[in-house]
This record gives sequence, structure tokens and C-alpha cells, in this order.
Amino acid sequence: MAGVANQDTPHKDRTVAGTGPHTAGARSIRKPVLQEFRQRLVQEMTHRSVPLPLDAFLDRFFPLPPNQRPKRSTATLRNKLSTLDDAGIGGWKEDAIADTFTTIVNDHKLAPGLRLALSQDRFDANDPSHQKIDGAFFPHAVAPTDGEPHWAEQIVPVEFKRGETKYDPFEDNVKKALDPDAQSRKNVRSQIIGYAETIFEQRPRTHLFMLFVIGRNFRVMRWDRSGVVVTPLTDYVLEPERLHQVLWRLGRASKAQLGLDPTATLVKPGSAHYKLMDKLGKKVASDLVAQRDIAVAKGAENNMFAYVREMFSKSLVKGWPRWKLSVPQSDGTMRYFLVGKPTVTAQSLVGRATQGYVAVDLLAKERKKQLVWLKDAWRTFYELVEAEGVVLEQLKREGVPFIPTVVCHGDLPGQATVTPDVWDENRKAAEKLQECAAGNKQETAAHSPRVRPDHIHRASATAPPSSSAEAVIPAGPSSGLKRPREEDDQEEIPPPPRGVEGSDVDSVEDKCPLRRHIHYRIVVEEVALKLEQFEDGHHLVSVIYDCVKAHQRAAKLGILHRDISGGNILIYPQVIDDPEPKGKLPDSNNSKNKIVALNGLLTDWELSKDVKVVPGRRRRARQPERTGTWQYMSVALINEPTKPVEIPDELEAFFNVLLYYAVRYLRSDCKDVPHYIEFYFEAFQIVQGRYQCGNLKNLTIASGDLYTSESTLSTLRFGSVLDYILLTILQWLNAHHVVRHHAQSHASSNVSGRNPRSMRRPKKSDDDDYSVKIAGSAPSKATLSEKTVIDAQNINQHDNMLALLLWCLDNDPRAGLPDDLDWPTDDKVPDRYPDDSQKRLPVAPSDLAAQDNDSSKRLKSNSGAAIPIQRTRPSKSYHSPIGTLDSGNNEEHFAACSARHALHHHASTWRDDLRVSPPEAVYVLEQVPNARTAWELQWASFEPKTKANEAKRGDPVLALAKSPYH
Repeated sequence: MAGVANQDTPHKDRTVAGTGPHTAGARSIRKPVLQEFRQRLVQEMTHRSVPLPLDAFLDRFFPLPPNQRPKRSTATLRNKLSTLDDAGIGGWKEDAIADTFTTIVNDHKLAPGLRLALSQDRFDANDPSHQKIDGAFFPHAVAPTDGEPHWAEQIVPVEFKRGETKYDPFEDNVKKALDPDAQSRKNVRSQIIGYAETIFEQRPRTHLFMLFVIGRNFRVMRWDRSGVVVTPLTDYVLEPERLHQVLWRLGRASKAQLGLDPTATLVKPGSAHYKLMDKLGKKVASDLVAQRDIAVAKGAENNMFAYVREMFSKSLVKGWPRWKLSVPQSDGTMRYFLVGKPTVTAQSLVGRATQGYVAVDLLAKERKKQLVWLKDAWRTFYELVEAEGVVLEQLKREGVPFIPTVVCHGDLPGQATVTPDVWDENRKAAEKLQECAAGNKQETAAHSPRVRPDHIHRASATAPPSSSAEAVIPAGPSSGLKRPREEDDQEEIPPPPRGVEGSDVDSVEDKCPLRRHIHYRIVVEEVALKLEQFEDGHHLVSVIYDCVKAHQRAAKLGILHRDISGGNILIYPQVIDDPEPKGKLPDSNNSKNKIVALNGLLTDWELSKDVKVVPGRRRRARQPERTGTWQYMSVALINEPTKPVEIPDELEAFFNVLLYYAVRYLRSDCKDVPHYIEFYFEAFQIVQGRYQCGNLKNLTIASGDLYTSESTLSTLRFGSVLDYILLTILQWLNAHHVVRHHAQSHASSNVSGRNPRSMRRPKKSDDDDYSVKIAGSAPSKATLSEKTVIDAQNINQHDNMLALLLWCLDNDPRAGLPDDLDWPTDDKVPDRYPDDSQKRLPVAPSDLAAQDNDSSKRLKSNSGAAIPIQRTRPSKSYHSPIGTLDSGNNEEHFAACSARHALHHHASTWRDDLRVSPPEAVYVLEQVPNARTAWELQWASFEPKTKANEAKRGDPVLALAKSPYH
């Protein structure tokens, strides 16, 4: 959040360049992959469309003043529109429909104060995606005549299509899904979603209206960060007064009604604020260099860092509008900031839709604080969910280090999404109609089938004008509606897996499946560097150490971050006293004793949660979905969506961040880094209808070793102290999962037993000496080995991980480092995940929607979150043949992997002690229900070459049966 916003997906996106959390400049979509980008958007929007009758739509969003009658169409207008009478049968091309429609609208001034301008043949110079929307309504005085879209100035975009069903993105038949699966219709839907996303990106908006004209029919849409409200098809030739009414109300609407953000004021060229931004964007010779341990000249400690000014300068893009944004302060007043093009833009239309800016603080009194970080987001709006600024202020008061410093923050008044409200009103209307139809409210409530609120809309596009109360109730229950094929190109897609947004379970607080969002801005002092800008392996570990320490201090206060990811771990340069003043006594007034430190910064606490146990307070879920970053989440959280987030899960996420950035930017023996990143961090499989962790990550945790491939079992090594750190932490994680499965298996078989004793937390010194005994305490009397129980205890709290990192950073003898390992200074290499890498797998869900930590209810979610996310269930599991289990218990899968590698894989000599012992392998196969069957299925799925290699060592199942430990 500080310096750069949270990234929706941690990997480098080869299809949408410039989306990384620290990229200067907004996202850039290369034309050859525009279709892929649109497909990801349409996945995101699945189950987020809510229908509403046209009259109800107008009454809700453009209400007439009291005693004012709707505008009526003239005979001349009706005659003109009748020229498009045969446009509904597909005989007209799009251009012809657009030209005729535009001429009629403009000549008759149907939208007062607005003018419709076409742009179907040219793209906007400021849009690298080169999208060409057909047209848009602009203020009459500034309507363009050059044929370009001018996305930032559009008031209401318009898209034209031929009058054929296959070009209609939505379905009015209440017996079918509102979002049809026919590929041609999905393509159109993805196209208009892409237009909406681009408009939201280029101008501050609260919502967006769009007119969609297909042949002689039209729809009106209202987009916000929760979804889209859609009207049914209306025949404007048969009912011209209805089109006239829509355009007349659009033309009369205020800017706020039309979705233009009233808290964003355009900074005009030539104004004082515009000139100030130009001045601050110019290079200054006295700016500081962000380099570790570099000396700082006397009096320069209050200067700005050069990279901050450079980031701001890159946001001042020619042709891109500049804005003065309002941010609430604690006293209720507004504070103002100047921004240019977003430095970070989340690739999402719905969800938090984070945008990050390097902003000018108009009240700053110090030079180095003139440029700050402003985060604009639509935070989840639920009871008990604290705003990020509130959490940061609390942590700062308690002295938590390595977190951002809040300048001001607050929700923008009156700016909340309304699509969930429309959905909920539809549901209530459906229930009321059902009760009335049954004639007995109580009997109906108990026995009648529920009606899908997203199916309450007019039955016929050509029926007479309906009132806002008119609705059509589909026959039969809402669940299990089939989607019959309408066209040859229809793609049948099963419902989304459980545990991911879009699944059919009940909500925690309300019955609406759409996330509610409120517009929120927060400003912090720190403008930070991206994590990939670490200097070497030693520095990378140092940054991770700082953030683990911040997490530890927050956890002591009962607050867990719950979204540890690469985008939320940053590098923040600070001028400090030199701890080693080279023979001179430390003197804060001596400039030679000032150096630059590149510390870690743990940001984006938006998803954090207070997990303290308070007597008398009932713990419950605060929002319908739990969101985390898939690529870094622990195996347990991915595979068990109802599991509460605990400290071991967070420490496993830190491990994954360290591994991810090490394999991308440090020298290692990994031959194919793109393959490794995809199969470890992005791969997923579907087990019993749920998204589950990819096999390579499962294998890594289950075996306790780093493999670059499931098939070859080649190990990953860096040839530095980093190997020792990674494998030691991995040993603890492996033991932690074995102990968890042990406890679960005993619980499932109703076998009473005592949990392993938790390790006593050693008292650590205030100077981070970490005089702890990592070996831990005595094991439990369970059948697990003593070493496994001790290792598992080492990951239950932060102390041992912090001690390990600190000792290794300082080459402390307590770390027990092998003599042949050291910290090289030249291990940083150029990015090993190049832009031209070809993706082999679909990207895994970046967000998980699941039952929250302490909810006793189930969640109903037809919605999605930040892209890239697989909204609908794929036709197959994306993983290599080894370990393929399309159904069955993931615990069995885990046990099979663990047993196999415990018995058969030979570790490198100096880390041999990190492997699970053969007795442990026998235990997991014998104690976990059906684990042996799972292993046999796994063996049957091996490729012939893999089987041949295994056969050289004997049949693994037979070997296990003959094991002396059996």
C-alpha cells in the first residue's frame, strides 16, 4: 500500500505489461493479447449481472422531480426511428446502424446538453490497448470530431451490434442464466466489460452508465465496483418513447448522477497547481540516492529520494488529465492532493479496484514529504471491517515497526456500490410475489421454492411498458438451473467449484452474493521501492526479516495481516545513524555518520483482522468472502477454505515470497524458471469440486525439499546461505503439516489423544539477539517422531524464524551454517521470468472466497474478485500427470506424496536430516484413511518413464509392505 499498491497477482503478467506493483505508469495492454485480457475480465464478471426492468431502472437512478411528467416522443421521431425497422433481423451492418442512430439522436437533441460522437474506426492515443468503442455521449461543447474515443471525457459510452442473438451479451429468458455461455455472446460481453474498465481507469468515477444498441433494440447498463445492473432488451422502433425517456433523463442528470466523482477536480493546464506539479517532476541534483549504506552529506537527510521524484515525473504523461483529489481527515475536513496518471492500476473492473499515485501534498511543510503515496480503493463495506488507516494508526501507536505512516484517510461520503442493493431488492420482491401467489405467507415461506433475484425482469422485450413492480417469476427452484445450448458455439460450463467466489453457499450476514464496497482513500508518507529492487540475496532476506518482525509485533496485539504477498512487502530507504562509524564515536550531528538503510515495509493491512479472544464477544465472520493472494497462500488455507488464518499460515506465506523472488532474481540451478513459477505458484487442481493447491507446492511441503519439477524431481539450490534458510523453514513447515494431519486423522476416527504441547516462547532480548533454542522442547506422547513434533513447534510462533533469519544474516555461529555456505555479493541476476515467456497454464485464482475464520454459517457467493481468477470450473485440472487425483481427500493426496518422497528420494548429503524418516512415512500411510489407495492411484497415473525409474528401486507399495517399520 505504501509506495505502491497491492498487486492483484504477484507474478509478472506477460499479457498485460506494466501491472506490477511498482511499475511507473499505468497498465499497457499489447494489442496481440487484448482478447486474452478481455477473457479474464469476463471471468471476473461471471454472476455479477443483476437485471432490472427499464422503468424501475430509470426511477431508481434518474428520478423525476415531483409533479414532472416524462418526456414524450414526437411523431417525427417515431417516423425517423422506423427507418431502422428491419435492423433487427441482421440485415443492417453495425456501421449503418450506428450512423443512422447517431444522426437521429443528435438531430432531435434527444439527450439535452450531450452529443453522440462515433469512434469505431480509431483508437485513443493514451490507450495502449487500442480499443475502439463505437461511440459515446460527450458534453456538447467538448464533443470530439476527430473520431477517437477520448476515454477520459466520455459521459455515457455506446456500443452498436447487428440485430442477431449471438451478439447479445445478456439473456432475458428467465429460465436461462442472465450471463449466457455461448462463446459469441461471451465475446461481446468481454468487449463491453473491457470498455468499462478502461473508462474507470482513465477518470475518477463512482459508476458508469452504458447504452448497448443491438439492431432495433437497446439495453442500458450501470456498472460499479460490485457488478452491473442490466435492463432487458427494449424495441426502440416499437416503443420510441422509452428510448427518448432514457436519453432525456441522461441529458438532464447531474455529473454525480452520471458517475463523475465529485471529490476529483480537474487540474487545468496553466494553473498554479499544474505548474507546481511540473516543477516537482523535474530532476534536482541534491536528491538522495537509494543505495544501501551509502553516506549522506551534511544537511541532506531531509532531501527527497531521487526515485520518488522520478516516479512522480513518469506520472505526468502528456495528454493524461491531472486531478486534485480530496481525502477526509480525522476532524471531518478534507485534505487535497495533486495526482497524474496512476502509478499502479489493478487489472479489475470490480472488487477493490486499487489505484496508487505518487501525489503532491498541498499542506506538506518539509521537502521530503511533499510527495506522498495515495491509495484509492473500494474497500469491502461490512460491519466490523476496520478501514486500513484505522489499523495502521493503532499499530503505530503501539510502536509496531516497518509499517506505513498514515497522513490521512477516510471513506468518501455517499460513494458506495448499489448493485448489491438492487440484487437484494429483487430478492425481496420475488419473495413477496411468491407469497402473494400462494395466498399464505407462512406456508409459502416454508415450502415454496426460492426465486433467483437475478431473474426478476420483464418476460418480453416488446411487451407494453411495465411498471417497476412488474416481474416474471421463473418456475422451479433457483439452484440447478440448466443452460441449454442455444447456438452451435455455446460453451457449456459447470458451476464454479466450492470455496471460490461464484459457489452456491449461504452468506454470513446477508443473502446477497455480491460484495459491497465503499470508496476509500488513504495517504501515507512512505513512497517505497518494489521488492524486486533488492540488492542481493542477503538484502532480500533482510527485508523479509523486517516484515516478519512487523508481523510479529502486530500479532502480539492480536492483529493478523492475512494477505502476505510480494506486492505487500516493499523496500523503504531511510537515513539513519551509521551503526559502525569506522572508529569514530556515533554522533548524530556528524554527517559522516549518516547512511541510507534499505529496510522492509509491510503494507496493505486492509484484510487484517483482530483475532484476540475477548470474553463475552462472539466471534463471527465480518464479510462474505475471505480474500488472499493465491500464489503465496499456505497449502492449508488453499486446500481448506474454512480454515482460520493462523501464524503458521502467515509464516508459510513469507516463505513463499522469499522463494518466489529468490528464484526470479537470484542465481540458482533452476533451468526453467517460468515453468517453476507457473507450476509452483500458479498451478491448481480441482478436488471434489474445489480449487486446490497445485501439485508442485503440495509436493514441496509434503516432502520437505525444493523440487523444480514433479516428473524429474530435480532439486532447487542457490549455492548460498539461502539454501540453509529455505530448507530449514521448509523442514518446519513439513513437520507442521504432518502434525496437523496427525491431529485431524485422530479426530476423524474418534480416537482421543493429546495435542503436542506448544513450545514455551523463550524470552528474547530487545536488541534482536534471539537467544533461543530452536531445537524446542519435549515432544508429545503421540506416535509421531520426536523430531517432527519439535520441528512443527518451531513454526507456531515468529521467534524461531526471526532467530534463524537474523543469525544467518549475521553469520552467527548459533545458526549452525555449513562451512561451505556464504553470502555472495554477486548473486543478483536479471529477471529470469522474461516478458516473452509463454504461459503453459491458466492463472490460478488470485482471490479465494470462503467461509471466514469464525463463521458458523456457509457463504453464498455468485461473485468474483480481482483478476486473474478462474470464475467458472475448468474442464480439467491443470497439473502434470504425477499425483493426479481428480477426486478424493486432499489429506490422502498429501500423505501419499509425503510417504513416497520420505521412502524413495535421496536428499543431498548435508541436508539429509531434513527428510521425513521411513517410520514417519509408514505412519502417514497407515494412519490416514485411504492413504494407501491414494498412493496406488498416484502410482497408476505415472507416465511410463516415471514408472520405469521407480521400478529400478522396486515397486513402492511392495517396498512399503516389506518395510521393517511396517
